[in-house]
Amino acid sequence: MRVEIVRYWARTQFNASERVRLYRKIAKMLAGGLPLLRILEELARRNAGPGGDSTLSLVLDDCRRMVQNGQLLSDGLAWWVPGTEQMIIMAGEQSGRLEGSLHALVDVVQAGRRIKTEILSGAAYPLAILVMIALYIWLFGALVIPQFTRLVDPAGWHGAALSLYRMSLWVQDWMLFAVAGMVVFIAAMLASLPLWRGNVRVFLDRFAPFSIYRLIVGSGFLMAFAALQAAGVTVEKSLARLSVKSEPWLRERLDGALMGVRSGLNCGEALRHAGYGFPSPAIIDDLCVYADYKGFSEALKLLAAEWMEEGVEAVALRMKVLNGFAIVTLALVIAWLVTGFFGIQQEIAAATRGVG
Repeated sequence: MRVEIVRYWARTQFNASERVRLYRKIAKMLAGGLPLLRILEELARRNAGPGGDSTLSLVLDDCRRMVQNGQLLSDGLAWWVPGTEQMIIMAGEQSGRLEGSLHALVDVVQAGRRIKTEILSGAAYPLAILVMIALYIWLFGALVIPQFTRLVDPAGWHGAALSLYRMSLWVQDWMLFAVAGMVVFIAAMLASLPLWRGNVRVFLDRFAPFSIYRLIVGSGFLMAFAALQAAGVTVEKSLARLSVKSEPWLRERLDGALMGVRSGLNCGEALRHAGYGFPSPAIIDDLCVYADYKGFSEALKLLAAEWMEEGVEAVALRMKVLNGFAIVTLALVIAWLVTGFFGIQQEIAAATRGVG
């Protein structure tokens, strides 16, 4: 049990920066003519010295053990890296171009990191505003409004004052459950990204966060597919190999394309015929053209790089829109609270005059 906990914790520490450093070292040593097993042993030896990284030691130990047993580097990294990265490494190994695949993988990881940075930096401000709105609503609903209801019976309130009273009842009875439900919903949505399949998911892939997941995984697929094509592996075998190592969401799309290829379609037409819109409608249109001409693998790499770059820009734009929406929402909530507060004062004043 303790070992499992240590490995789970270590996996969280093996972040994008650490993975990029490892990929670059292995690619550089491969370029120097060293065999993979010797590279892993040398890296493990260097890391074993003073100040060595315990997480990296676990990673290298897994990789070295797998390679010693005749398996692939991608098998050793299966626990440690995202499925997209494992897929690209596996494609490089199967094509005999591991060094080139590692260099391409560095670009994919860095682009993915840029997207995550844009998301985190862009979402920080709206999230802070959301917390502020929730805090305002809780303060008014749980502390302020109940004080006024002790002075005047809220049964006769109207307009904004009545809306604040109803909000107060909701805060006291349901807000905690609503917040907990939202947290569970977000966690379930993120967990469903690599797993959820079917027609509903095809529709949701047009919207964030599903569209962002499709962007990252789709770019990785194009890179891996390009590596296998460059090695002369047929389209059918390439899709079959990639499907075996894929998560359920991606496997569904690759198996759909595989059926089209086996019926005589080129890969672009097969992806379109599958009906999933994967990697994207525009990419599918390009693949329909490039699939029948020489230099297909290079075209795939270019498409993946360009699509990822466009995706980074699109995410940045969406975050700016989200910031603007959050500011407008905060302004509207504050205006509602202020209007309701003055409405309550008027209700109290009217009740006082009625008593007098």
